[in-house]
Amino acid sequence: MKAVLLNTSLKKGTEASETEKMLHESARILQKERIDTNRFHLRDFQINFGITDRLDGDDDWPFIFEKIKEADIVIIGTPVSMGDKSSIASLILERLQGYETIKNKKGQSIFYNKVGGTIVAGCGDEGAKSASQSILYRLSMLGFTIPPHANAIFRSDWDNQDTNQTEGEFETKNAERMTYNLIHFAELLKFHPIPTLGNVLE
Repeated sequence: MKAVLLNTSLKKGTEASETEKMLHESARILQKERIDTNRFHLRDFQINFGITDRLDGDDDWPFIFEKIKEADIVIIGTPVSMGDKSSIASLILERLQGYETIKNKKGQSIFYNKVGGTIVAGCGDEGAKSASQSILYRLSMLGFTIPPHANAIFRSDWDNQDTNQTEGEFETKNAERMTYNLIHFAELLKFHPIPTLGNVLE
């Protein structure tokens, strides 16, 4: 199986970030389970705006999109900015929306039988939840399967009053649960793809 992890942080790839820290933990688990894993820091790529399925070749989107098409697992990592996902996360979701009418060989959405998840680095619980909900809803509407607990949140205002775990243990556990649920569902869909009855695109 293949996985793609997309870091939509506004920081450059050479700079440390909570988003990258969580994506690294998820990638470690995926590689441990022998899943072919690619990580991309999208701040370092040129991706044009627009809701379109055109691949003009004048930016880096065709390369990124090809990796998403090949993947069984897609994880979008984002910081929280002004209570919502990053502008780069919005850009990627808009570009993917351009393919919502494109069919696979069975006549279904090309994103069927792929699983989606998200990692959110936020300074507040409500903003992180809002960003997660937005990303997961849009992935679902595009055809991705969203397993239970398909998001992991890094909270810089983390409070351990209600848990005996340290901050690092809490985040690692969240990333582990999300990643393994994505793996489990990707395996299910690999052997039992979504039937075409009632859900082919006209």
